[in-house]
Amino acid sequence: MAGSVNKSGLIHLLLNFFSSRATAKWIGLFALLSLAWFGGRFIGLGGVDQRLWLMGGIFVVFMLVLFVRWLWAKRSGDKLASELANHNASSEAEVAEIKEKMQDALAALKASHLGAGYRGNTALYALPWYMIIGPSATGKSTLFANSGLHFPYSKSNQMHIQGFGGTRNCDWWFSDQAILIDTAGRYTTEESDKEQWLSFLKLLKKNRPKLPINGVMVAISIADILTSDTEQVRDHVKQIRTRIDELINQLGIIFPIYIVFTKTDLVSGFEPFFNELSEQERLQPWGAYLLDKNQTPTSDEACDTFNAEMESMYQRLCQQRLVKMTRERDTQRKQLIYDFPNQFKAASDKVSEFVEILFKENPFQEIPWFAGVYFTSGTQEGVPIERSSKTKLATFRSVLFEYRQQSLTSAFFVNKVFNDVMFKLQDLTKGNRKKRKIQKWVKGLAICTSITAIGLMSGLLFNSYTHNTQLLDTGELLSKHVIATSVEHQSEVEQFNAVLALFEHYQTLEAYEQTLPWYFLLGVYSADTTKAPIKHILQQRVQSLIGGPAAQQIATALASSHTQWQDLQIAEQQVIKRVEPQLRDSYYNLMKFQLMMSDEFARLDHAFVSNAILSMVAQRLELDIEADETAQTTEKMRALVHFYIAQLRQDTEAPGLDVWSSQEHLIAQARANLTTDPQPEVIYGQIKDKVSVSNPELTLDQMMSQNNKTFLKSELTVPYVFTQKAWQSEVYSEIKRRANIAFSGDWVMGTEQAGAEGAIDEAKANELASAIRALYFKEYATAWFDFINAVEVRPFNTSNAASLTLGQLSSTQGPLVDLMKAIDANINLSNAPLQEPEKLSGVSEKIIDKVKSDTLLGNSKGLESLSSKKVPELAQRFADLRRYTSVSEETQISDYLQQYLGALSAFHSDIKDIAASNDDDFMAMEFSRSLLTGEDKENALQSAWVVVESQVRALDPDSKQVLERLLKAPLLASVQTVMNEARSQLNDRWYNNVYISYKDNLKGKYPFNLTGPDAAVEDISELLNRDSGIFWEFMDANLAPFLKLKRGVWVEKTWNGIGLGFDKPVLDKLTKARKVTRSLFPREGSEVGISFQMMPVAQRGVRETYIGYSDQSYRYRNEPEEWRRFTWPARTGAEKATIYGMDRKGNRIEIQKDGPWALLKILNEARVKWVKGTEYMATWELLLPEEESSEAPEHIQVQVALKSSRNSGIFSKYFMSSFALPEALFTGRVQLASQAAKQVQ
Repeated sequence: MAGSVNKSGLIHLLLNFFSSRATAKWIGLFALLSLAWFGGRFIGLGGVDQRLWLMGGIFVVFMLVLFVRWLWAKRSGDKLASELANHNASSEAEVAEIKEKMQDALAALKASHLGAGYRGNTALYALPWYMIIGPSATGKSTLFANSGLHFPYSKSNQMHIQGFGGTRNCDWWFSDQAILIDTAGRYTTEESDKEQWLSFLKLLKKNRPKLPINGVMVAISIADILTSDTEQVRDHVKQIRTRIDELINQLGIIFPIYIVFTKTDLVSGFEPFFNELSEQERLQPWGAYLLDKNQTPTSDEACDTFNAEMESMYQRLCQQRLVKMTRERDTQRKQLIYDFPNQFKAASDKVSEFVEILFKENPFQEIPWFAGVYFTSGTQEGVPIERSSKTKLATFRSVLFEYRQQSLTSAFFVNKVFNDVMFKLQDLTKGNRKKRKIQKWVKGLAICTSITAIGLMSGLLFNSYTHNTQLLDTGELLSKHVIATSVEHQSEVEQFNAVLALFEHYQTLEAYEQTLPWYFLLGVYSADTTKAPIKHILQQRVQSLIGGPAAQQIATALASSHTQWQDLQIAEQQVIKRVEPQLRDSYYNLMKFQLMMSDEFARLDHAFVSNAILSMVAQRLELDIEADETAQTTEKMRALVHFYIAQLRQDTEAPGLDVWSSQEHLIAQARANLTTDPQPEVIYGQIKDKVSVSNPELTLDQMMSQNNKTFLKSELTVPYVFTQKAWQSEVYSEIKRRANIAFSGDWVMGTEQAGAEGAIDEAKANELASAIRALYFKEYATAWFDFINAVEVRPFNTSNAASLTLGQLSSTQGPLVDLMKAIDANINLSNAPLQEPEKLSGVSEKIIDKVKSDTLLGNSKGLESLSSKKVPELAQRFADLRRYTSVSEETQISDYLQQYLGALSAFHSDIKDIAASNDDDFMAMEFSRSLLTGEDKENALQSAWVVVESQVRALDPDSKQVLERLLKAPLLASVQTVMNEARSQLNDRWYNNVYISYKDNLKGKYPFNLTGPDAAVEDISELLNRDSGIFWEFMDANLAPFLKLKRGVWVEKTWNGIGLGFDKPVLDKLTKARKVTRSLFPREGSEVGISFQMMPVAQRGVRETYIGYSDQSYRYRNEPEEWRRFTWPARTGAEKATIYGMDRKGNRIEIQKDGPWALLKILNEARVKWVKGTEYMATWELLLPEEESSEAPEHIQVQVALKSSRNSGIFSKYFMSSFALPEALFTGRVQLASQAAKQVQ
């Protein structure tokens, strides 16, 4: 085999080392490590350890990537080798043998120095792959065999792996530069093998998805082309083009395609023409390279390039033949040499036809990427062919040249086709249309992502650098400002503002030590180096602004308190009693504060001291720490005070921070002044304040089970200090502790001694504890009575809701039972302390822990259940209340409560009947009627009321008040709801039966409206007739059960202070309606009628007086007066009324009215004045019209005495006009049960 000499030795090693991808990778790694080492300091990695860690991380990531890629290549290679072996064999024996051959080939490849970069099956995946296709017997295998490539596999003188019986499917040629696939010729020409061919392509695509092949060589015998007619050429092209399209479509890539015409030596004259070529000249390629410029020509450009190259080749052949002929002595061979260019030219036409058809574009298929067309010669076997011109159409035919042909043993123009053409373009592949489109989008996305990432990283770096610079500048600026305010002796407010601003910056730096913001994640953060200097400045300033002034202020306050104490001793007793407790507390706290900040620094109470210092600073700055608008400043100031105290606690010898100096003289004075007997009131107040701090109050909702939370409510809660839990866990022990301390020593007072526990004065301590307990339990009982008194039934609007609520309240598992259980748990307190379980002999720790965990609401009574002795201070106060809370063993509720729940349950049945009725409003009205009229005095409501009354009658005042209100509340609330529904029913009836008639016939009409039209007398009779009037029928049928007359005024009937709730204006209007009826209707009559007497009264200047109505009149001419009777309405005559007076001149001045109400209208013109009894005096001022008086207007006065037959207001001008009926009887709701209960009390 003739081929190129392999490079070896040191030069080969160096060339491969510097040109390999692995070397490039390691160089890139070295560059990254150098960048990390030298550039790390610019991104905040100033320390050597930090940069070494970064470099180590880069190296680990690099090695991990290499390992993953190697693992992937190995896995893919193993899988590919296995599947290729299975694909090329038809039996297990063949599979085993092919695998064995393949492993041998890979081992040989690995053993060669060129393949040392790949290990095992990794080389199978990593090396480039090339495929050769073409018809059978075109010399494809011979082409590989004579390629001059290095094939390490040499077992049994074989250079490739093949199936049994020749190239059955594919042969693999394993070279150290590439893996060559020799496909069976039938894949190209036989359609029956298409499925197997496509299966092989899918196998390649599956195992080498990124780059299945690096190129394709199309091998075709030139003899087949030259001896074929046009149709046969087209058949060849169709078969080859179909295989190429299948490769492109199935593999998803476009790759370089090399057209190789084999057996070129069969062209007549080839052997004599090229026989004298040297070995190196025979290695060079001979053909047309089509990718010289842009490497992506169209088919037209490729054809043009190929034709130009063929012409150029022909010209070079022509130039060489004369030289070659001069060197040849054989005449026949000279003839062949001379004729070879012509034969090549003739063959070029046929080859060009083949190429043009093959390269022709198809708009429905991908455009193949034809890289070149080359001519080769393998083993020079076969019969040469030459062009024959005997026919009109020249053809090629086979000729015998036995006497002219020499035997050749070397290949022509094969070696460098692989080395210098195909392998040079191994990376020159691209995706097909679909894949290119995807790649385009992926590339665009990658570019955008990269640009975005670079932008984000740059922005993050810039942002990080900017924030870091800003922090440094801010710290420097604030520090300078703090120093400037101190040096310039600016106001305290300005100095504090400067210190607060710097301290806020310091807090930011401290917070950054815990968690850095996201914009510092790249490490560009150096502001932490300024923390120590800033802290030092803050220590100096808080000592100057807070520590020093506070110490001076406390010393001054101690001296002032001493003076006040001395002055108080000579004051009056009442003043001492009022002032001393407050002064004692403040004096004691001042002394305690001074000691904590000096001699007793180990006892420092951080909260106590910080609050005191904050108050002093706020007082100096005139800062209202309770105001909402200063809340933010207050919190900043509080944090600064905490900083000052924290510095003292951390290091009492820190520069600039000194523990306060001892004020021994002031402390001695304070202790001497305050050393008196302890006051129970003061100690109790301190205990109450301590226990109540941060402990939630006990609410009604906490006492209720989940199903009972919505039925009761209370505006009050029980303070935590007055609960069973507080007594057992804190109050008892605190009382005992403080009583013992009072008589054992106090470190503030300087009376604490070593072994003080044994020096307690037990008698005095117990006496003080008893006094404190008395104060505590007095308030304890008051708190619970107030709470119970505030418990109310939640209001309900309908009888259905009332029924539901009563049903739950009357249940033995209802809210009243829950309430009583919670009360019982909190009023039956054990006198034995919970904190001393060791005194309860015989009780295991397990039982004690279990009882401790029980709730305070009555399910368990805790450890006090282990002791039968109860708190004696509460025995009398809660004795009556316990009748309702103490449980019975049989029913788990008290007998009193059981009796009440039974009565309440019976009442619930009545309410339930009302709620279940189809006409619940009617049933509610009947219930209200029966209740207010007292018809059914044995009903369930009365019975329940009697039960409550009888139970609470003999109770103490406190228990009676709260229990009567609580137990009557459900009854009153239910009655309220029922009466509300009855009100609705009455409202509807009133509007429909009475008000509509009034509105349509009488409202706005005279005499009820002085300016309105006249009302028909019949309409008034229809409404107000006492016997058959609509109004009185409604009163008798509907309102009589709920109203009664009292001294001529309608008032409503009530049951235990509750009625339907008529508003007073409504009752006034009903009373008015009664008066109008009595005025317009005779006592026993059913028709409208008024009977009265009139008598004119003589007046000076009046000669004649006349008053008349219809057929009734009275003419008076100053004769003796007499009474005359008039009636209204008149029975006959015109409905007209007249009154006139005649003066001495004979001028007649009159008033005249028409209509059924003419008489009343005349009377309304007069000024009526009551005289006595039923007598009235009516006076008319009659004015002479101006047109009849030539001088000043004249008037005369006419007086008539009136006497009614009964007490009536008919003569009053506004008596009738003030009458009006309401649109509704009720506008609101019945008063709440809680309000009604107050009336009962």
